[in-house]
Amino acid sequence: MESAEPAVNTDWIIEIYRTPHDTNSLWNLKKWFMQLHKECIPEEELVALAQVFANMVAYGCRYAPELMERVSELGKPVAKVYHSLKAKRSFRAQIPVKTECHESPAHVPADPEGLDWRMDPVFPAHTLDEILRNIIVVNNSLKETTEWFERLGSGTISIAISAISHGIFEVKAYAANHFINKTSGTYRKAYAQCVVDLLEILKYYCYQVNYIQRFPYLNYNVERLLNESSHQPVQCIEQHNIGYRLLQKLGWSGGGLGSKQTGILRPIEVCYKHDRRGLGSKKPTKKNQSIDTIEDYCHIDIPFYHMLMDAILARQPYYDLIFSPEFTESERILLTRLAAQRRLRCGTRISETGQAQFVIKRYPLPPHVVLAQVLVENHPLVSKYYEVIPPRMFLQSY
Repeated sequence: MESAEPAVNTDWIIEIYRTPHDTNSLWNLKKWFMQLHKECIPEEELVALAQVFANMVAYGCRYAPELMERVSELGKPVAKVYHSLKAKRSFRAQIPVKTECHESPAHVPADPEGLDWRMDPVFPAHTLDEILRNIIVVNNSLKETTEWFERLGSGTISIAISAISHGIFEVKAYAANHFINKTSGTYRKAYAQCVVDLLEILKYYCYQVNYIQRFPYLNYNVERLLNESSHQPVQCIEQHNIGYRLLQKLGWSGGGLGSKQTGILRPIEVCYKHDRRGLGSKKPTKKNQSIDTIEDYCHIDIPFYHMLMDAILARQPYYDLIFSPEFTESERILLTRLAAQRRLRCGTRISETGQAQFVIKRYPLPPHVVLAQVLVENHPLVSKYYEVIPPRMFLQSY
């Protein structure tokens, strides 16, 4: 008897392979591809093939001919549906470069072929020229530039440090194992100078994408909405209350406390005790508490912020959502938990005034997508929140 081929394990969830950096279009390509072949291709192989397919269709990436041929054949139905939906939703218009260059030379390269040459990444990238095509300087930060470059899977940007004498170091910068520049000196000065020189070299050959902060952190665009039950007025004590009678015996006749009646008008509100710990016992950290326990310490309208998080997840805003500094520590922890459940990028930042503010970070657009939407499609929102600067070698031709 012939041994039966082992069945492919289908007991796994496709959604767990979505990353926070996947756009809706990219994720739909990966998801549809995996749904189509989940029963016939093993999980690990299928996830890798789905990523390759999505990169080929969405970004125009290139791989080995055999791999591209196989993936294209497996993804034919998905690609057909994707292009059909894209054609119905919008069209891609090519900007006349000659006329546009005279109007805004700072945004379009002089060479009309240079626009396509630098906007689409190359896979696999072997030469230094192809590697520089895949690099985009993001927010003038080497860290962010390296992170986006690594996501393309074509290598990394690394800094190598070696001692050449006592207190003197040599610092070299590499892009995908290709040497770029080097400096020498004391440890901190050499490292800082190497990073500065590296960014200047990359700006000469590569595009730059900078996020434009339209809303200062001194202000905020999300207010603290209280729960209706948390800000009800405290009832004044009644006349038959023992505390009321004691105050009268001490000379109080109504109004504020004190000889000048400038004190409080309402009784001090006592917080409800939720546990059986003794007074002065150390409370557990709020980070380790459950959401239900944290909600007991919060006075905000929790259902409203649930709906707000869902709306943020659906709309994927191009700007940061900055919450009011009036939110308490417990409320910021709760908001962090709610954002983490929806895989939203968030954090707590200290403003210039020293106040803590909860921030939901903007939806991260891949730099190559920003290039296409700003330079080619002239997307109004992307153009508003992102600045694209062409390589300096293009600008020198004017």
